[in-house]
Amino acid sequence: MTKHVASNLSKGRLEIDHNSRVVRIISKTGNCTIHKYQYSDLDSSDWGYIYEKYVGQKYEEEGFQVEYLGLHKGFLDGGMDIIISKDDFKAYIQCKFSTKSRACFGKQKIEWILYNASSFLSKQYNDKKLNFWLVVPTLALIKKELQEYFLSKNNFQDKVKLELKAIPMPLLPIMSKS
Repeated sequence: MTKHVASNLSKGRLEIDHNSRVVRIISKTGNCTIHKYQYSDLDSSDWGYIYEKYVGQKYEEEGFQVEYLGLHKGFLDGGMDIIISKDDFKAYIQCKFSTKSRACFGKQKIEWILYNASSFLSKQYNDKKLNFWLVVPTLALIKKELQEYFLSKNNFQDKVKLELKAIPMPLLPIMSKS
């Protein structure tokens, strides 16, 4: 179902009803539901896109302009899900969602995220320091030593500032299969 969820998320505002276990996409112009998904119909990729939209909406609420690369390009997003900007500030964001509440990121996954970000950001660099954020629902997904490893790559050649951010999506656990 991934393709439909991702494309439909770009058509409206995300609304999550944890009690009814339903995800709704509300029209941009009105307050009517244009798509509705039961939790049980969604797979892990769908939840990844839902989390991207959730994070983006949080930044929109703070007055940021948000570009949803992941929703529009899917796996061809170059390792960057969202770009936010406000005034002179811009941040490139990779969102990683998991239904787990304990560490599940290994060093290889962190290195892959950094590699993809490096490839993407090298094309964006124009003599101004870039901001790259790895956003997860909880920092507990990344062991402390891997958080430190990620941040140890900070300011590589003084071109990129790395940050780890936790933006909880208040519905865990979402699935009984996790």
